[in-house]
Amino acid sequence: MEGSEGSTGGAQDGRRNQKLRTRRALVDAAAELLREGRTVTIAEVAEAARVSTATAYRYFSSPQELLRETHTLLRSPDVTANLPADPAERVDAVISRVADMQLTNEPAWRAMLGASLERYFEQNDGREAGQGAGQGAGQGAGQEEGFPVRNRTRLDLSRTALDPLAATLPPAALRRLTMALTLVYGVEALVSTRDVCDLEPAEAKEVMRWAAQALLDTALREAAG
Repeated sequence: MEGSEGSTGGAQDGRRNQKLRTRRALVDAAAELLREGRTVTIAEVAEAARVSTATAYRYFSSPQELLRETHTLLRSPDVTANLPADPAERVDAVISRVADMQLTNEPAWRAMLGASLERYFEQNDGREAGQGAGQGAGQGAGQEEGFPVRNRTRLDLSRTALDPLAATLPPAALRRLTMALTLVYGVEALVSTRDVCDLEPAEAKEVMRWAAQALLDTALREAAG
């Protein structure tokens, strides 16, 4: 009996490990498609990972679900590690690290931005369809829970960068600075500097850094005044 139980446990471990390998293969394939600037679909990811589309759908029900896991894989080590204490240096470090991370892997970040926008329209269309059908307020509230379509990682990074100013700036001023800082870096700022302003990566990064310091200087002058 003990031998039989051991054999069953070994088989279960084998199946579990195989599932983990398949899942990782799908995520790796999606990451490679993103790096190439290609649109991520379940079918293309399955083909790249050499599994059937049906198998891929058992792990991820939609490209958006797959992209959320791929996003974690593409991220660099913690950009808030070993931040300096000085607020200006601290803000500059966060902006610079995020810019380096995204500008060196631009197609992938653009693809993830596109996927998040598609998700917004899918959710918004579903909500409007529900309202048009005369669904109750309870269901509308449930659909609202699907928002936002973007995570708040960048907002958290801005808050971390500005932590030392909590004792210097009034709460309202600190909040406004945090929101303003979040506008001048990240993938949307990448698109603005690269496409609208037609800047090369190095200059795009410098513009983001300058804008962040300009916001910080303005907030500190207003508080002092």
